[in-house]
Amino acid sequence: MTTLMEPTAPAGLSDDPERGEVKSSRLSRWRASWRVALRMATRDAWRYKGRSILVLVMVALPVAVLVATLVFATTSSVTSVERIPTALGSAQAMIQGPEEQAVWQTADPDEGWATDGSNMPPAATALPGYDRAASPGSAANVAALQRLTGGKVVPVGDLYMRRVLDARRSRGLLVATVDAAATDLGSKAELVSGRWPSGDREIVATPFGVSRGLADHGTVTLRYSGRPVEVTVVGVANFFSSWGGQPDAVSSRPLDQGATLDWRYLLVRDTGVPYSEVKQWNAYGLRVTSAEALRHPPAASELPRTMQQMRSSQNRDLQTAVAVGGVMLLLVTTLLVAPAFAVSASRQRRTLALAASNGAETRQLRRKVLAQALLLGALAAVVSAALAVLAVRVAVWVLVAKRPWTTFRFFEIPWWAVAAVIVMAVVSALVAALIPALRLRRLDIIGVMKGQSVSPRVNRVLPVVGAVLAVGGGVGLVGAVATHQRELAIAGLAVALTLGALMLVPLILVLAGILASRLPVAARMATRDSARHRTRSVPTVAAIMAGTIALTIFSIGLVSDTEQQRREYRPQLPAGEGAAYPSYEGSEDPGASAVEPTEELVRSVTPDLVTSRLASVTVKYPEGSADPVPFVTAVKPGCTVERAVNDSQFGSDGRPVCTVVGTNGQTSIAVLPAADITRMAGLSAADAAVVGAGGIMVRDPSLVASGKVTMASGAATTRQTDGTVKSVSGVRKESLPAVLGKLPLGPGQYGAAVTPQTAQRLGWAVGNYSLLLRNPDGAISQADENALSDQLSEEGGLYVERGFQRDDVVIMRVMFAAFGLLLLIVTLISTALALAEQQGDMGTLAAVGATKGTRRRLAAAQAATVAFIGVLVGIAVGLAPGIAVTYPLTGFSYDQETGRELTPHPITIIPWLPLSLLLVGVPLVAALLSAVAIRRAPAMTRRAD
Repeated sequence: MTTLMEPTAPAGLSDDPERGEVKSSRLSRWRASWRVALRMATRDAWRYKGRSILVLVMVALPVAVLVATLVFATTSSVTSVERIPTALGSAQAMIQGPEEQAVWQTADPDEGWATDGSNMPPAATALPGYDRAASPGSAANVAALQRLTGGKVVPVGDLYMRRVLDARRSRGLLVATVDAAATDLGSKAELVSGRWPSGDREIVATPFGVSRGLADHGTVTLRYSGRPVEVTVVGVANFFSSWGGQPDAVSSRPLDQGATLDWRYLLVRDTGVPYSEVKQWNAYGLRVTSAEALRHPPAASELPRTMQQMRSSQNRDLQTAVAVGGVMLLLVTTLLVAPAFAVSASRQRRTLALAASNGAETRQLRRKVLAQALLLGALAAVVSAALAVLAVRVAVWVLVAKRPWTTFRFFEIPWWAVAAVIVMAVVSALVAALIPALRLRRLDIIGVMKGQSVSPRVNRVLPVVGAVLAVGGGVGLVGAVATHQRELAIAGLAVALTLGALMLVPLILVLAGILASRLPVAARMATRDSARHRTRSVPTVAAIMAGTIALTIFSIGLVSDTEQQRREYRPQLPAGEGAAYPSYEGSEDPGASAVEPTEELVRSVTPDLVTSRLASVTVKYPEGSADPVPFVTAVKPGCTVERAVNDSQFGSDGRPVCTVVGTNGQTSIAVLPAADITRMAGLSAADAAVVGAGGIMVRDPSLVASGKVTMASGAATTRQTDGTVKSVSGVRKESLPAVLGKLPLGPGQYGAAVTPQTAQRLGWAVGNYSLLLRNPDGAISQADENALSDQLSEEGGLYVERGFQRDDVVIMRVMFAAFGLLLLIVTLISTALALAEQQGDMGTLAAVGATKGTRRRLAAAQAATVAFIGVLVGIAVGLAPGIAVTYPLTGFSYDQETGRELTPHPITIIPWLPLSLLLVGVPLVAALLSAVAIRRAPAMTRRAD
């Protein structure tokens, strides 16, 4: 008995019960086709695990690097909201000021605030009860802020002191002053062990201070402005600064009553401080960091106009950076993964031809190739992104556990950016797979089934178009940058140059195959194989070319910029001599006493060095801006004292006509012993006698009249509107015998020099002391420099003039090593995939007597060929944008003496040696590694064509 069954539609198609006809929509057929393609892609991925892993690596590497970089940058860039637990703790706001003028600020004053500019804010409203003459941390001033804010104000001060190590050495120390025991500040101040300080000479150490050698208990000797301070460490506590770091120690009261602290105030109250209230306090000259305003920032329309313009400019820069970065990411990732999918498509030719011979349409074959790219690309992007995020998270966790004072603690994932990278990676994989997928319409089914699939002849028009685009784009790019064209035009020319070079790659491979006729057998076979199978070799060459272009551009720009720095370098000191800079513990220059400890240290560590004190003529500025400001200045013939103090007229060189040398001038007056002035300036015996007898050495001959220079001192009152001198008082003039000479100290830092005796006779204040060092027998040795560097304090320092020192060598080596490794990975993976495709050919070669050495040479030649062509073309293409980059990098500079902007000719240096090493090294290493990878003998095969 026969049973008749009603026909059933395939999966994904709808059944029509009438007449047994099967009907389906176009959408349902499309879904069914993609389901089949994805199933086939999944099956092939599991079947050919080695090939799939290589494809995954090609996609995962750039994604992992980019995601890790994004997460690291976002994590290290601490946002204002993330800083709330450490900057404020349980406080609602932090207040700084008051300034003399009203404040304009965004929600976070660290991101933007202003008290001056083209649109100057009005004068600040006087804060009732606040005394500017008293200490900002005084009880009266704290009470005035409490009346304004309606909460408890906790003053926090910072004081830089020194921790005495021994009789000769000391180390800088930052002490925060806050009564943390009286107010619970939450996560900002947490006691780890012991107790909070309560006495005048008690401190708690922070983990940061302990890591720098501060004891966690016992007695410690500190020093401020030369005065010793004995303190007792009573515990260890985490106390965070406003930026998330830690000071060395915390005290409840100032450790030195005569010290000037940098004060700020924490506001503790039950209610938050909205931005509207912040603006009210800004009128009093107060800068406010409010937790509520940070969490709920104001709209752009609520900000002051200056802040709106600043934010708009920042947003435009960010959008431009994101757009450029996205395009570069898409281009680089596409070029990197293209070889994997090109070889993968070649491996599937027989399967695809078999499907086509059984009636599969071209679009179905394309979907099968694209489905594999979608599957592997998405899997690689998601997994590598997750692993990169996890790696950065573990690194941050370990860092915070070992260094609790680090600011690198606010782990954050830029979800939108990570998602964009993943999407772009998937799109790049699809684009890379789309290129071989589009060629399936020309699939030679009979040739593929017979194993005779080769690339078609090179298109005659494509190379011509490529040459026009490459040459025109390169020349136009250099010209566009040189003439400061729009960014859109420059980007278009760069794209045209790259596309033109890519169009020329197939022709270059064919020419290489023709020119390889005189090469050894292995090299000849490898070169011709690359030319015959261009669908596989062109993406590999393109990927190597892309990396080489980037490296060429970077190296040309870096070396050219370094050369400009070398040409513009001006020595700070005579060659082989040095200078030791003491630290100033207080807020004011303590004078010659500051250099005495440094002088003793140098004598004890390096007794062979000769020391000389270098200082400059200084003035003490008053507290109030309206008070007369002291001055010492040289009066140029034909100029008044007022114009010598501050001249509003400028000469053709961009410098003031009359304001030349002095405390308000372009250059300072050096104070040095007569012997050092004579030696360093190379004065004659007669000129040396003039300087030693109370004269002055000047650099500018226009200051000298009848062999003398007029020096004036007194006090000047300036206008607040334009800064010009309104009046001078107490003017005293002196005519000093003058000689001409120049001190080799800095780029024109000193325009005159006198002896200490002359400065004292004239009543000039002297400060800013440093110590000049020299070896009578020659240059200061490296051993002496190292010994002094180890002993001198952190806040001071040592400088020895060694001439221009290149700092780009390490960067160049790191970049060439990184890019070389990337190019090797691309070459090796592509070679491995190509060799996997050639297993049949390898078996045939073995069957006719080819040894393992022959097969190794063939693999080595194949890797070397694509690597050499890719690097060679990349260097050639990268020259044009590399030269173009040197125009904005080296096309302008500044006069180090006047500060004027200069426009010299651009400096273009091409690092031929490193690029040549890359051209030789990458193919050579790739060839060696590919040869080593050939180990086992292939299976013997016999073809019946």
